Amino acid sequence: MASFKELEHQGWAEKARFYDDHFAGVTRQAIEPLIEGLGNVAELRLIDVCCGTGDLAEAAAQRGAQVTGVDFAEPMIEIARARVPSANFEVGDAEKLNFENASFDAVTCAFGLWHIGEPDSAISEAARVLKPGGTYSYTAWLPPDEGWDMMGLLMTAINKHGTMDVDLPPAPPPFRFALVEEADKVLRASGFGSTTFEKKVAIWRGQTGDDLLDLLYKGIVRAPMLIDAQVPEAKQAIINDIRTGAEAFRDSEGIMMRWPYLAARATKV
Repeated sequence: MASFKELEHQGWAEKARFYDDHFAGVTRQAIEPLIEGLGNVAELRLIDVCCGTGDLAEAAAQRGAQVTGVDFAEPMIEIARARVPSANFEVGDAEKLNFENASFDAVTCAFGLWHIGEPDSAISEAARVLKPGGTYSYTAWLPPDEGWDMMGLLMTAINKHGTMDVDLPPAPPPFRFALVEEADKVLRASGFGSTTFEKKVAIWRGQTGDDLLDLLYKGIVRAPMLIDAQVPEAKQAIINDIRTGAEAFRDSEGIMMRWPYLAARATKV
């Protein structure tokens, strides 16, 4: 069986061309909190780890930062290079960055820790490549009981018709770095201090339940793997529940769902 890391790599490589149309509208909402937490980024050397298609890199470059983006999915890097020619993009591993110690003034990671096989190593690497006094800023999805609309709908459908105990490789605890006490402990153990944490909410909007299914299947890796691993009858029932259940979140403008997340910031000692 493929490892968690291998499946994540394969999934994001396959979905890179769909990402901007189906999920980036949610994750882009965290760009301003990430960059604003760094202060004036003009002339800063900034590395965006798990950079995806380059949204944050583009925003930082427009503010005058000297930006490097790293992602393990080659198709993501290809899109980012075309989008932000002023930045440097490299295919690389967040757990083992190909840069010298103290090379950067700031490190960002927008929702990337969720997709890393050994996220503690990624945080240690962020500390290693940062200069003393440099800032590490990341975002992470909050747990399901923190006001998630999509996650609640998904988990309810799976628990009703299927099971969470499916034939997938073990994954790191997905919400660990959204738990403030745990995140603070790991950051400080990796050489960071002056930690700050703030809970925020991104919003997804669509017009139909099929739009939500498109988001899940074209913009996300782990959720569709969990659905597809069910027996056929359960899989179809789960999909049907997601499609129809989305209607509960309809307002005058369409379907609106909350995606709560934690914005974290720490300074290298």
